[in-house]
Amino acid sequence: MRVRLMNTAGHSSSATVVCPKVMKEKSMSGTGDKIKGYANEAVGNLKQGVGKLVGSEKLQAEGAVQELKGEGQKAVGSVKNAAADAHDSVTSSSTADKAAGHYNDAAGTVKQKVGRAVGSAEMEAEGLAQEAKGEAQKISGDIKKTVGR
Repeated sequence: MRVRLMNTAGHSSSATVVCPKVMKEKSMSGTGDKIKGYANEAVGNLKQGVGKLVGSEKLQAEGAVQELKGEGQKAVGSVKNAAADAHDSVTSSSTADKAAGHYNDAAGTVKQKVGRAVGSAEMEAEGLAQEAKGEAQKISGDIKKTVGR
C-alpha cells in the first residue's frame, strides 16, 4: 500500500507500507508474538517518522509507545520459544533414558540367565546390576516425561 504524507508546510512525501497478515498460533511457539512485535515496531517507527514530518509530538509519542510494545512482544515470543525448546529437550531426553533403560534391563536379564547356566556368580551379579541400572533409567525417563508436560 502506498501512502502520501503532507507536512504543515505543504510538502509531500510518499512511503510504501507492507503489513504482513499475522496468523494466530495455538501452540507454545512464540513466533506469532515475535511477528506481531516486529509489526508493532515498524508501525511505531512509521508513526514517529510521520509525527516528525508533520510536526506532531502526539503522533511521535504514540509511535514510541507502539515501538516499545513491539519490543515487549518480541521478548515474550523469545521467552515462549525458549520454554518450548526446554520442553523439547526434557521430553526427548526422557525417550533416550527409557530406551537405554529397556536395553540395560534386557541385557542384564540375559547376563543373569547365562551366568546362572554356566555357574558364574560374578556374571549373574553383573546381570543383576545391569538390570537394576535399566530399571533406574526407565524410571528416570518417566520422571523427565512427567516434568516435561
